[in-house]
Amino acid sequence: MAETHHHHDHDAQDVRQLLHEHGLRYSRPRAAIVSFFQEEDKHVSAEELHEALCHRGEPLSLSTVYLNLGALEEAGLVREFQGNQGQKLFDSNVSPHYHLICKETGRVIDVPAPTVDGMPLGRFLKHTIEAATGWTVDEPQVQLRGTAPRVDPDA
Repeated sequence: MAETHHHHDHDAQDVRQLLHEHGLRYSRPRAAIVSFFQEEDKHVSAEELHEALCHRGEPLSLSTVYLNLGALEEAGLVREFQGNQGQKLFDSNVSPHYHLICKETGRVIDVPAPTVDGMPLGRFLKHTIEAATGWTVDEPQVQLRGTAPRVDPDA
C-alpha cells in the first residue's frame, strides 16, 4: 500500500486555502488534522485521530486535537456524531448524509440523504418545520441504527 501522491507544496496550499475559506487561521496542527481527513472519508474519535497523527510524526497533545476538532466542526469542515457506545466520532464527509450504525459491531457507514422535493431530507424537515412554526430550527440530527446483513450479498 505505497501510496505516494504527496506533492506537499500543493497540498499545503490547498489546506491553507480551505481553512481560509472557512474563516480559520492556518496552524500546523489544524493543517495536519485537515490533511488526515482529506485522504479518505473516515469516522474517528479524537483519541484515534491523536494516535494516528502521533504515528505520522505529528506529536500533537490530545487537548490540541480536541480544540482543533471543535474549531473545524464549528467551521463546518468536520461533523461530530455519536458512535455505537455514545462516544463522539468525527466525520470528514460534510455532504448531506446519515450514519448507519450497526448495533452489533459498531461499524458506521455513510448513507446519502434521501431527497424530498429536491432537498436533502434534513433540510426539507428544517424548512417545513420553520415554515409551520416560525422558529429557526437547527439541522436535524438523524440517528440510524440497525444490524448489518449477515453475509455480503455480492459475495
